[in-house]
Amino acid sequence: MSTLWVVGDSTLSSFDDKYYYPRYGYGTKLGCYLNSKVQVNNLALSGRSSLSFTKEENYKELLAGIKAGDFLIIGFGHNDEKTEAGRYTSPIGGRDKKGTFAASLYDNYIKPALDVSCTPILCTPIVRRTATGEWTKQELHITDDAAQFKGGDYSQAVRDLARDLGIVCVDMTEKTKALYDKLGPEETIYLHAWPSNKEVSVDNTHTNIWGGRVNAFLVMQELEKAGISGLSENIVNIRADEPLPDKNRYLEKNASYKPVVFSDELADSKNFKDAYGFKGTVFGDVTTLPTESDNYILEEVPGGIHIVVKNNDGKISTVTDGIAMYYKKIPVNVNFTLKAKMTINDYFYNNQVSFGLMVRDDMYIDKKMPDVLGDYIAAAPLNLTYKDQAWSCFARKNSELMQGSVTGRELKPGDTVEACIKSNPDGYAVKLGDGEFLTGGFDFKLTAVDPKHVYAGFFVSRNADVTFTDIEYTEN
Repeated sequence: MSTLWVVGDSTLSSFDDKYYYPRYGYGTKLGCYLNSKVQVNNLALSGRSSLSFTKEENYKELLAGIKAGDFLIIGFGHNDEKTEAGRYTSPIGGRDKKGTFAASLYDNYIKPALDVSCTPILCTPIVRRTATGEWTKQELHITDDAAQFKGGDYSQAVRDLARDLGIVCVDMTEKTKALYDKLGPEETIYLHAWPSNKEVSVDNTHTNIWGGRVNAFLVMQELEKAGISGLSENIVNIRADEPLPDKNRYLEKNASYKPVVFSDELADSKNFKDAYGFKGTVFGDVTTLPTESDNYILEEVPGGIHIVVKNNDGKISTVTDGIAMYYKKIPVNVNFTLKAKMTINDYFYNNQVSFGLMVRDDMYIDKKMPDVLGDYIAAAPLNLTYKDQAWSCFARKNSELMQGSVTGRELKPGDTVEACIKSNPDGYAVKLGDGEFLTGGFDFKLTAVDPKHVYAGFFVSRNADVTFTDIEYTEN
């Protein structure tokens, strides 16, 4: 029996989700289109690039297991574009240039496969869903330069490599873009995972069980035509699903999904001590809890509060947030001012990294929750790879992120900046650095989840190390 090996990132991998519409990568559905002569071994892992995957046990399993007559689907790209030394590969340059995406694909996957007469198959990354019908470069895997990380077209790098080597390439970027243009945003929303039962929670990167099936269909439909001996003739069920796998047949909700239930009766964290009258917690869309890893430091230090988040834990994303925070519970009718100086000890260039001051309408204590949570306002930067055009202050309103202004300068490790949030009868005013207070867009109450309290304090998400000093909290 031959094996169809699958390596790649979360767009191909399996998951164990509690989502309303859980995530399914298309590697989980390839077997639906194969007869018993070919088995699938899906080794794809969420969050990995073609570089970081080589550090995993799954990579060792691949090298030990591939043999003559096998086939290898290679589906990276989403995380090779991440501006982190452990994951980034450059889209510029061919397979003979060290550090490039092409070299990583060839050296780590294609050459080892060819050396044992296993047939490699390249796939360009699927698009990120557009919610408007208009396409941005990010959704098509075309990046700009960010610090030392060069930008470029990751899908084109895969196409060029396949052409140069004369191997099969399934252009999933082109195929999914064409499909999404045909279906429109109103329908493609049902191809994607929903962390909660609200449409606004849609995850525009990851597919659900129907989306995984659709993408597997697109891949296998192309491979059936490719005339790959030992594989193409063993592809089945394409005709049964044409022109596209049926949503009504394949889309399934998670029967065990339970919506988040909020209570303002908050127990103290068992993991973090109070600091300067603020209480510590980690919550939201985080990979691990404090009891499961050492990815978090929340501590009082002389003159301030120190918060560290490591190893890509937590995030500020378009849909969900994972946060380490020191907070204070404040009656909603109290007007207050919170300000502090932030010393940026270190951070990774990544657009889901953030740190600063936040006031929000809900709070949870050391709880892992991939759901959409409440609204908030932040005196903090976001999209830090944009350098001097990084967001300066932002909010989440009705579950959607809103930009305040831009920083006007690149924030670097070693910098100290002042942040401030002021509440008023109409909403909030926020400031980061030396700019003016921003009120436009921040003039709304945070009462959607907890009508009696707000929760204000200091936060860090993803990979950052920040010390907050000169802390001032006053009630007006």
